[in-house]
Amino acid sequence: MKMLLILFLVIICSHVSVNQDSGPEYADVVFLVDSSDHLGIKSFPLVKMFINKMITSLPIEASKYRVALAQYSDKLHDEFHLNTFKSRNPILNHLKKNFRFIGGSLRIGNALQEAHRTYFSAPADGRDKKEFPPILVVLASAESEDEVEEAAKALQKDGVKVISVGMEKASEENLKAMATAQFHFNLRTVRDLSKFSQNMTQIIKEAAKHEAGAADDTHVEVCQGPSVADVVFLLDVSINGSQENFDYLKEFLEESISALDIKENCMRVGLVAYSEETKVINSLSMGINKSEVLQHIQNLSPQAGKAYTGAAIKKIRKEVFRAQNGSRKNQGVPQIAVLVTHRASEDNVTKAAVDLRRQGVTIFTLGIEGASDAQLEKIASHPAEQFISKLKTFSDLAAHNQTFLKKLRKQITHRVSVLSERTETLKSGCVDTEEADIYLLIDGSGSTQATDFQEMKTFLSDVVGMFNIAPDKVRVGAVQYADSWDLEFEINKYSNKNDLGKAIENIRQMGGNTNTGAALNFTLKLLQKAKQQRGNKVPCHLVVLTKGMSKDDILEPVNRLREEHIRVHAIGVKEANQTQLRALAGEEKRVYYVHDFDTLKDIRNQVVQEICAEEACKEMKADIMFLVDSSGSIGLENFGKMKTFMKNLVTKSQIGADRVQIGVVQFSDINKEEFQLNRFMSQSEISNAIDRMPHIGETTMTGSALTFVSQYFSPAKGARPNVRKFLILITDGEAHDIVKDPAVALRQEGIIIYSVGVFGSNVTQLEEISGRPDMVFYVENFDILQHIEDDLVFGICSPREECKRIEVLDVVFVIDSSGSIDYHEYNIMKDFMIGLVKKANVGKNQVRFGAMKYADDPEVLFYLDDFGTKSEVISVLQNDQPIGGNTYTAEALGVSDHMFTEARGSRLHRGVPQVLIVITDGESHDADKLNATARALRDKGILVLAVGIAGANPVELLAMAGSSDKYFFVETFGGLKGIFSDVSDSVCNSSKVDCEIEKVDLVFLMDGSNSIHPSDFKKMKDFLASVVQDFDVSLNRVHIGAAQFSHTYRPEFALGTSIGEKEVSSQIESIQQIFGNTHIGAALRQVGHYFRPDMGSRINAGTPQVLLVLTDGKSQDEVAQAAEDLRHKGIEIYSVGIGDVDDQQLIQITGNADKKLMVHNFDELKKIKKRIVRNICTSRGESNCFMDVVVGFDVSTQQKEQTLLEGQPWIETYLQDILRAISSLNGVSCEVGTETQVSVAFQVTNAMEKYSPKFEIYSENILNRLKNVTVKGPSLLNANLLSSLWGAFQNKSAARGKVVLLFSDGLDDDIEKLEQKSDELRKEGTEHGGRQKEQTLLEGQPWIETYLQDILRAISSLNGVSCEVGTETQVSVAFQVTNAMEKYSPKFEIYSENILNRLKNVTVKGPSLLNANLLSSLWGAFQNKSAARGKVVLLFSDGLDDDIEKLEQKSDELRKE
Repeated sequence: MKMLLILFLVIICSHVSVNQDSGPEYADVVFLVDSSDHLGIKSFPLVKMFINKMITSLPIEASKYRVALAQYSDKLHDEFHLNTFKSRNPILNHLKKNFRFIGGSLRIGNALQEAHRTYFSAPADGRDKKEFPPILVVLASAESEDEVEEAAKALQKDGVKVISVGMEKASEENLKAMATAQFHFNLRTVRDLSKFSQNMTQIIKEAAKHEAGAADDTHVEVCQGPSVADVVFLLDVSINGSQENFDYLKEFLEESISALDIKENCMRVGLVAYSEETKVINSLSMGINKSEVLQHIQNLSPQAGKAYTGAAIKKIRKEVFRAQNGSRKNQGVPQIAVLVTHRASEDNVTKAAVDLRRQGVTIFTLGIEGASDAQLEKIASHPAEQFISKLKTFSDLAAHNQTFLKKLRKQITHRVSVLSERTETLKSGCVDTEEADIYLLIDGSGSTQATDFQEMKTFLSDVVGMFNIAPDKVRVGAVQYADSWDLEFEINKYSNKNDLGKAIENIRQMGGNTNTGAALNFTLKLLQKAKQQRGNKVPCHLVVLTKGMSKDDILEPVNRLREEHIRVHAIGVKEANQTQLRALAGEEKRVYYVHDFDTLKDIRNQVVQEICAEEACKEMKADIMFLVDSSGSIGLENFGKMKTFMKNLVTKSQIGADRVQIGVVQFSDINKEEFQLNRFMSQSEISNAIDRMPHIGETTMTGSALTFVSQYFSPAKGARPNVRKFLILITDGEAHDIVKDPAVALRQEGIIIYSVGVFGSNVTQLEEISGRPDMVFYVENFDILQHIEDDLVFGICSPREECKRIEVLDVVFVIDSSGSIDYHEYNIMKDFMIGLVKKANVGKNQVRFGAMKYADDPEVLFYLDDFGTKSEVISVLQNDQPIGGNTYTAEALGVSDHMFTEARGSRLHRGVPQVLIVITDGESHDADKLNATARALRDKGILVLAVGIAGANPVELLAMAGSSDKYFFVETFGGLKGIFSDVSDSVCNSSKVDCEIEKVDLVFLMDGSNSIHPSDFKKMKDFLASVVQDFDVSLNRVHIGAAQFSHTYRPEFALGTSIGEKEVSSQIESIQQIFGNTHIGAALRQVGHYFRPDMGSRINAGTPQVLLVLTDGKSQDEVAQAAEDLRHKGIEIYSVGIGDVDDQQLIQITGNADKKLMVHNFDELKKIKKRIVRNICTSRGESNCFMDVVVGFDVSTQQKEQTLLEGQPWIETYLQDILRAISSLNGVSCEVGTETQVSVAFQVTNAMEKYSPKFEIYSENILNRLKNVTVKGPSLLNANLLSSLWGAFQNKSAARGKVVLLFSDGLDDDIEKLEQKSDELRKEGTEHGGRQKEQTLLEGQPWIETYLQDILRAISSLNGVSCEVGTETQVSVAFQVTNAMEKYSPKFEIYSENILNRLKNVTVKGPSLLNANLLSSLWGAFQNKSAARGKVVLLFSDGLDDDIEKLEQKSDELRKE
């Protein structure tokens, strides 16, 4: 048996030193304090307090700090000089007695001049300015009435460092003009000075050390709009003698290049020309200077020859889109190729284009004159209408230029801002698809290439990854087919997303013809079985992925699938027959076709949306207003297309008084109501009214229209309370008035705005209107509107919510069941509770519900651990009836306390949040006890939400809830519907995220720069503390660290130094803001040391490493390389941008748009908390490291027709535990940050019926395949067995590690044959390699160390293996090393985590050999030969090294013993 060799990539992190202080320790500090009328006499005491605090905190001595003080308004008022006082107390006395408000106008410039003359012109009394630098601290409360810049420059020229601190209405311009470098601070109010004083000492120290021209003054390029991209123009330059056409091409390029923001850190442009030969004119690394690129275009000349476009595409992939030639792909920068050609290519373009797209490059094609449409489609990215442009002549290029630039910018925005957010919206909508059964039917026929098959698997894995996979939620099974079919895994095999993803990845291609019909029949039976398992109550979907035409009939099985109400989604690639695809799906909307496998990823969201749409739109309810541009630029033809678009949206909506209402307003320079929301209640009426709309003409005044339409969301105009409200703006032109303000006003009223604009409109305005780029649909022309209909409808059906599902929580209802509530009212209360249950993921490990009703006495309906499914909870609530009697609420609350105990199912001790919801309609008869009873519950950590109806007393509700935001009151039972969303949000926001990950090292990197107000910095800390609460922060689970940055970097606390949520939250709370400029790049370089093992990181144990960066500004240094270096070390980075941030820079930090989140302000951070936690909870490296394990059996005592495991219970027990250990190994990987994916197959050579080994991912029922296998006699360890074990590896590639695990009772073949077979297998890639003299035993064999540790751990903790029922087996382990340099004595010891320490320093004197002596020495290691002790030998071997007769003889001797 051969052992595998795993190569480790060891990254050794170099030590990164933290900033060391250097430069002056002390300074001469002059405080110049605003005492003007702007500040006012009432605020002056706060300024006085600030100066008091500063004097108290600075060490004032003759050899340390000296301090002077002046007030100013229209003139300077000197309080005392630098040499007036030598210590602190006399200064404090002066402040107390003499420091008083003076009043007057505010002339900062004059004050600076006077201060310069008074304090900084005389000699410094023998103090060296280098050792004690002069510092002026200026406080200002408004804009200066005179010029400040000249006076400030004069101070700085004399070496005075100026710190400016603004308050109230201070001018940012004044503050920056005065300040040295980054030392300007703007506080909102004078009251903020108190908090700010805590940081002022540090700021003064930093100002003292600051040197002019330091890195803080670095100018960083600012990019205009969506312009961070690498763009390569690939130009067919054979114009067949027409200089005029070539000039048109050059003019097009010059105009395009002139419009782009070309700089090193913004847009980089490459130019490549080709005909028969391909020439790189300038690479991306050279394409960073616009004038140079334009010069290259000027120098372009035509080339003769035919077009070899395929070769040209291949060349740009291999030579231009490379990091060493300037590509920034690894930094998350969009990669774009633009092909301009006028003729068909002479070579194959398909493979070259696929390879380029696979590398992550988006391809635009611009075809002129004789370009081949078919080739352009094969080359361009998907969908074709977005990426292909066709022009009749070269002269049309000029008119096409603006369209091209808009397409280019749209694609950059799509990659950077839109796609990830739309995917998040889709995931949110798919939460409504709580239950579904999905089978994947995968074409594995022979003509599919390995890379193509891999892309099929990746696509399918991504599709199912959008769902909540669980036995009672969404289940997924898979069948592969070619000539025949193979059940890859049944629908109930994998119960979580991680295992399911691994199982799909593990599918091996079959090869053969395409018999889709037979596979459909087979899969239909599986779907019927799945339907029966769940009582035909769950939607069933079949996703068929094929790349060819079926060789057999599909119509009969397709009809049977329809009869079973199974929705078929037909996805075709390459040669798939589109007629067959339509027959498969039955509906056009479930048919998908792409030209090649690499573009499958581009239709993922479409497929998922179609699966989710039914449930998401099942109870569609909305008030939708269309705001329609009817200006002159639209024209009658496009106005008609716009009407069609609106009517199609109406057709896809459920119109009705209790469903969707639609209204329409038209606008140009006037606003015209067409109909209000409640005017029409059927699709036909609305469609007819849209048809009747006349075109207005004139100009586009969108801002005015937004203001006008706002009134239509009021009840007076037909809008309904507590119904989501949408505005859909459709426009083709630029607004001639301001749109931002009226749009913000609408959004603040809760109205969701979608903007639909064709390319004539201004996309920046559309983004201002909608508030987010992903809410904007920007299309080239009106014909493309049809392609966005489904996306728009889905967004209305299921708009993104902060908290869509209650995930992990314990909830107890306490229900007033007294006589004042009649049956109808009681049913309304029950519906309210059932609504909350429906919003929850009910399960033993997710949300548990308990319930108690009360009147005179409380009565428990069910405890938290009684029910594990949603249907059970709902059933009991539905069948409950009121008791009648009085209302003793306090008594009920007191009794409810015992429902929150571990014995009754509460998970409070495990950190699961606890919520009690009391619902009552009357005053309590024991109101005097309410306060104390409710407080006792709250003190225990239970959140009490009080819901009062009609006669309930708000004072009592407040007493129960403890705060006004925790109680809700409505006048009638019908009003419960109106507060449902508020109550459900409170419950939902208190729940934890259902976290998939057990361990993670998480570091927060916080922006502490000037632009963050201290109150916002506190909000950031509160937010991070709330993130911590969602994790199990403990020794073996989640570790958390934190660091802060501005232009300096400060480590706050390292990973694992604080254990427990409360301790970490306390550490975060104590962090003090450092202020300064924003240097994220420097901070990223520094924070890397947190992820070193010696700093507490568990990176070497395979624990995911995550960095969360929070910032409110653009970094003033470069971030890309520092971030890339961290990611390369296996650190996953998430970024959160708050306010006006550069989202392209955030992607350079994360490397991926999916890991970037943005909010408008610090108050919105709480909206994304669950999303961040969920992202971190799914952090695990993509697996690109694969290992196949073949398990064989050699049991020479087996009898014919025995089952394989009969009489061998030890095999079953050991095998299960060993496979579990091997399959969950940590730290064995091909690359840092990725996990090893282990697949297992069994080989049974002596089975009665042919046994085909099949690799599968480990699951607890993995041995089921062996349970019923019968054998035809004993199995023998011979050359044939070795061959069959090797033959079980379907993929012989060295890219997959291979392990053979053989259960054997001895050799059964001639040694020469075994040796010969061993040699053959060595040559086929399983050679283990010989040991060298003076190597350590484990040197070069890290896999042995890891495997051995895990296997020993598994064996030592085996359950169920015992000599006697009820006793446990005690396992001792000894190591035998026969080739040790120094004599090695085996010593039996109980397993511990450091058990391998004995082997670490053992050196060997050469190779070890599997011979009779080795067998003897292994037996000799057993000190106690008594039969009372079981004995196991575990031998790591690379093959036989002795004569078979000797080995057999030795085996016989050992058997006798």
